[in-house]
Amino acid sequence: MYTHEKNITLNQYLKLKTSTTVDSRINSNLESFTHLIEIFDVDKMAVLQNEHSNKSNLHRNHQRYLSYLGDSAGFLPLAILPELILDQLEQLRIGFPNFCDVLDYYQEQFALSRLSERHEFLANPLLISGPPGIGKTAFCHALAKLVHTHFELISLSGMTAGFVIGGMSSNWADGKPGRIVEALARGRIANPIIVIDELDKASGDNRYDPLGPLHQLLEKETSANFVDEGLEISVDCSHIVWIATANELSLIAEPILSRFTIIEADRPTQNQMKNVLQSIYAKLRINHKWGSFFSENLSSDLINRVIDSGLEPRMVQKELVAACGRSALRNNAHNGMHDVLADDFLPRKISGSEIHIGFI
Repeated sequence: MYTHEKNITLNQYLKLKTSTTVDSRINSNLESFTHLIEIFDVDKMAVLQNEHSNKSNLHRNHQRYLSYLGDSAGFLPLAILPELILDQLEQLRIGFPNFCDVLDYYQEQFALSRLSERHEFLANPLLISGPPGIGKTAFCHALAKLVHTHFELISLSGMTAGFVIGGMSSNWADGKPGRIVEALARGRIANPIIVIDELDKASGDNRYDPLGPLHQLLEKETSANFVDEGLEISVDCSHIVWIATANELSLIAEPILSRFTIIEADRPTQNQMKNVLQSIYAKLRINHKWGSFFSENLSSDLINRVIDSGLEPRMVQKELVAACGRSALRNNAHNGMHDVLADDFLPRKISGSEIHIGFI
């Protein structure tokens, strides 16, 4: 559950924004809120809530979403690009060397954004195509952290109906808003990263096209007035930064493909894999409480053992955790720094064989 503290300065700004006169005594820190955008019309939401009984879905949906929005009055801030974002993207190449074309794309997009006065985080929809397990989703997470914005992952694997994205009519027993407006309301930021994962895995028929809402959402002009069926009001979705991932482009309809810039990310080469491994290991040490008990770098013997295994990066992460566990067992009585040895890396078998990717 998202929780947000009451923002007195924001309330002052909203009063100023709707006022016909400007009070010169308003504190100068209100200038920091000039990047607020009205995403939800809370007045219309309140009217719809009051017009329906408290037993109706529409009443409950608006009540819940007004609670999410709190004292924001429907105005959400835009994430602003950090001053050193271009340098930070260069650093990201170390952990994602096989995403160079993707990083080039975002450097170009952000360079254009920095020409504007606000330097807001924005980019045209991007589809990253490539085999599974090469780090597509991990890259999107890393990008969201760099720009300090909300991250939402929507997996389309097996999805059969568009209401997951665009909401379900409140006339239905389970009618509720979709994941897009929920990400805006609960994340409380106007330009989150929304990742449509495995775009090629969506299934359905002409009656319940799971990708139907994307035709409107991926166009900046039409997404500014996107009507979610669970709320029955328009929401400004035009600032969302869209990323999609896919394995097989041939399975995606052309009208959807045409709305994306498409970049292919391949499996890391042997040389690139050395940097990928160090990056994966560094994140393990940061993200786990036990990480500080292990040495900072992997040995060359262990790196070679992992590369020779041919495991995909996603599986490598799991097996490195297991290797750390074996190291801890081996050094149970030792309270100092642990080293993970090549012999600690023993990939488990899956269905009688290891999952390999090979290298180029």
